[in-house]
Amino acid sequence: MFNLQKRINGNNEDGRYLETRIAVRDKLLAQELQQLETALRDQKQKLWHLEVPSTSCLHELELTVTPQEGIYRGGKFRFKITVPPEYNNVPPVVKCLTKVWHPNINEDGSICLSILRQNSLDQYGWRPTRNLTDVVHGLVSLFNDLMDFNDALNIQAAQMWSQNRESFNHRVREYISRYC
Repeated sequence: MFNLQKRINGNNEDGRYLETRIAVRDKLLAQELQQLETALRDQKQKLWHLEVPSTSCLHELELTVTPQEGIYRGGKFRFKITVPPEYNNVPPVVKCLTKVWHPNINEDGSICLSILRQNSLDQYGWRPTRNLTDVVHGLVSLFNDLMDFNDALNIQAAQMWSQNRESFNHRVREYISRYC
């Protein structure tokens, strides 16, 4: 019997299934990367840049977000995006490679962003209709207007923001000068 959850969890009783999923993923990625390339060219401000380090591994991507305004202005924040074989049924795995003081990014680079959750309680979680463009826009928004203090991953940063915004801003600038 077909059981997607078993396959998502790695219980693959049919070896050909994984090969098929990888082929589907790579076909989707080829299309989505073309869309992202067009979006990158159409940017008025250069807020992000996407690289595919190896053309033989389209599922390993590197994103650099460069906010042009706000408290994160001047930073260059690097992310590694890994697209699993089960994509687009499951979201990509994203890790922040740049140390940053942010309520939704913790010290080890984990990210709290609804679109990256397979099972989200709100309507913004991952769905098969979502794509890499949505992920890129979500990550860019983290540095502009999408800081979520009610669902913070870095509790200390969220508390500092609410209790002493000047100290928060100073810490952000300190991290940018040290790590970006």
